[in-house]
Amino acid sequence: RDWSSDVCSSDLKLVPALAASVAPAAVTSTGVKAEFACIGERVAIQRVAVVVSTAVVSTGGVVVTVKNRPVVGSSSSEPTITTLTIPAGTAAGKVVYKAINEALIAPGGSLVFDVTTAAAGGGAAGAVVCGFLASEDPEVPANESSMIASA
Repeated sequence: RDWSSDVCSSDLKLVPALAASVAPAAVTSTGVKAEFACIGERVAIQRVAVVVSTAVVSTGGVVVTVKNRPVVGSSSSEPTITTLTIPAGTAAGKVVYKAINEALIAPGGSLVFDVTTAAAGGGAAGAVVCGFLASEDPEVPANESSMIASA
């Protein structure tokens, strides 16, 4: 299958809001590593995950806090959806995931992966690629206060 055509698909609902969202992100520092903006109908997130691309070397687990931003790029009033803990010593190629009770991401909002406890200790290392499992939770655009039809 040619996935490149999906980039412009009408089915596309969450898109990377940061260039870093599509590349492995180092977990040796805290901060937002990925953000996915909702540009279509709202979506329901059922699972969040990270795939380890560089083995995690740390004296403790790395914690990734997953958040629901009401406004893309703004941390104001963002509730936490869940946290993922990546154990120290997790090898490249492993996927750390958590199933959740559906979290709704509204149009204009975003799903954020924020490293809140970074890899630490001598030789600290590690990188991940963030992802999620989502389904449509459609609503009539007129019922979504953040949706504005263009003239």
